[in-house]
Amino acid sequence: MLDRVLPLDVLGMIFILAQWPSLARVSRAFYAASQSAGVRARYCIAEFGRARVLDGALGLPARRPRMARPDVVLLLLRLGADPRADDQWVLRHACDRAGAWTPIVRTVVHMRHQGPRRRLVDLDPASGWRGVGGADAADPRPLLVDVHDGDDLALRIAAGRGHTAVVNILLDAGADAEALRGEPLALAAANAHADTLRALLARGADAGAEHSRALRSAVLCGDANAAAVAALLDAGAAVHAVDDSCLLAAAYAGDGSAPPPGAPPPDSSRAALLAYATADLPMPPPRPAPAATFARRYARPAPRLPATHVRLVRLLIERGADPNACQGRPLAYACARGSVRTAAVLLAYGAAASARDSEPLRDAAERGHVDVMRLLLRAGADVHAAGDAPLVNAARGGHAAAVALLLASGADARGPAGVRALCAAARGGWPELVLALISAGADAAHPDFAACARRSRSVRAALLMRLSEL
Repeated sequence: MLDRVLPLDVLGMIFILAQWPSLARVSRAFYAASQSAGVRARYCIAEFGRARVLDGALGLPARRPRMARPDVVLLLLRLGADPRADDQWVLRHACDRAGAWTPIVRTVVHMRHQGPRRRLVDLDPASGWRGVGGADAADPRPLLVDVHDGDDLALRIAAGRGHTAVVNILLDAGADAEALRGEPLALAAANAHADTLRALLARGADAGAEHSRALRSAVLCGDANAAAVAALLDAGAAVHAVDDSCLLAAAYAGDGSAPPPGAPPPDSSRAALLAYATADLPMPPPRPAPAATFARRYARPAPRLPATHVRLVRLLIERGADPNACQGRPLAYACARGSVRTAAVLLAYGAAASARDSEPLRDAAERGHVDVMRLLLRAGADVHAAGDAPLVNAARGGHAAAVALLLASGADARGPAGVRALCAAARGGWPELVLALISAGADAAHPDFAACARRSRSVRAALLMRLSEL
């Protein structure tokens, strides 16, 4: 292209200059100098000005994002860039990233006004907003940035990301550990940052306050967050808050993605049940590092992976939670979801298997959780509760193994419950279950069952085949 538009004499000069090795070395030196932080920082100051160069929407981060490196930003601050631009964008961004940006947080929170009457344009970049280090601790001049801006937004970002060093810097600068009714503590707990949580507790965060959501947020993370839960309990968090809601949440989450441990042990002692609950229980996976992206509002908890809560249920009970809270609701939650490990832990610590008219057994039967049913029956659950409701519930769900277990445990298929179970199995279209109930003594001549059987072709065919065999 150039040979078509440039004169021949110019092309000849270009060819001659290109043969000089010294020129190639000089060009490489110029290129290396252009990549240095000093050149880039001074260029950005000249392009955007000191007042706007650190504006997240109009300055360097938006228009020259590749140049917004930590070393460049730190030099910009030393050259007089205004850290207050765009609602203190540089402080929020540095709290979100941490790592190489941590010195920038330390620099920004120690910058002080040069004088009450000097304007931004009057500040000398050579001696401008400096004053970083221990000598500034007793400086009477006000800080240039406000660590309380946005309800301590910078602290909440750092706490949610788990940047403990940044949290300590902000707290040293006067940030409020109880901002927004304990939001920094709740964010650290919800993201399983135990070290950050301990730092906040050591600096005045109140885990035992009535408004604190930290313990429940920590429990929802699962067994991977057991260290944070223990730290909160040691700091005075109320394990009985809101009717043991933390234990209820852990019991509802239950076994999570953990595989079942196999058939329950014949021994119902505490040691046997706890050993059964933790047999081959996988250790919680390490929490992935948060993505280095900045949220304009504050760091939200990352999506939680399926996690076990078996160890947390045991920890909460050992710290004083009531396994029979809300009339046995924790056990009912665990049994309804088929969390056999969690149910074993609750039973080991005295949860009543017959609570609320054996509701745990009825819920487990309706969903076909046979191993949970075995645990409950050995712990004293009543197979005849609510008029043999477990048998009817198991038949309604079409769970043949659950029906067989209940019948072997003494459920009465000859009474009214047997007819209701027959009708439920016929409505669901499960002929094998209908035949099993009839074999157990259920009344196949009852008119209610006859009406239900007529509506199912598979049930009618199974009954006709049975009659032909007889």
